[in-house]
Amino acid sequence: MKLTTALAALLLTPLALAAQSSMPGMSMPAKPPVAPSTSLTITFNGSTTTFSIADLKALPQQTITAVDGHTGKTVTFTGPLATDVLAKAGLIPGEKTHALILHSYVTATGTDGYFVIYSAAELEPMFTSGKVIVALTADGSPDTSGLQLVNPLDVKPARWVHGLASINVTTTTAPTK
Repeated sequence: MKLTTALAALLLTPLALAAQSSMPGMSMPAKPPVAPSTSLTITFNGSTTTFSIADLKALPQQTITAVDGHTGKTVTFTGPLATDVLAKAGLIPGEKTHALILHSYVTATGTDGYFVIYSAAELEPMFTSGKVIVALTADGSPDTSGLQLVNPLDVKPARWVHGLASINVTTTTAPTK
């Protein structure tokens, strides 16, 4: 009987934690700090482009407000749109590149190796109303993790990347019949 109770407790613990994290007023556990990023490397179509913080500051800046799921606090982030950075690296949005954008995905990786995947269309304003940015500041101060990929439409910050170090764009082809 004790083994059954212990096994049930082990199996239910992840479910209880998941339920708690989705409850209003409950925040996610804090993520340990990552090594700050000081540049961003974009790989697209066989070429690599590296952006310094100054290069990113030179791009048009966007300001967004999002709730940080780790702290539950509302934070104002500023930085260029991810698509503006990708355009500087060669993925230029336009009528002729619709198919390319729809058939591409982006892997964003932090200095700690954490990575997330977005479809390229999720980042592109011609396909979405969201504004995913490469945040340079949080509440007016430089972010302690350096660069950060922030998506204010995500309910949880699981696809935010602290210490953003690289973005790789991969284009797929249609499956053969």
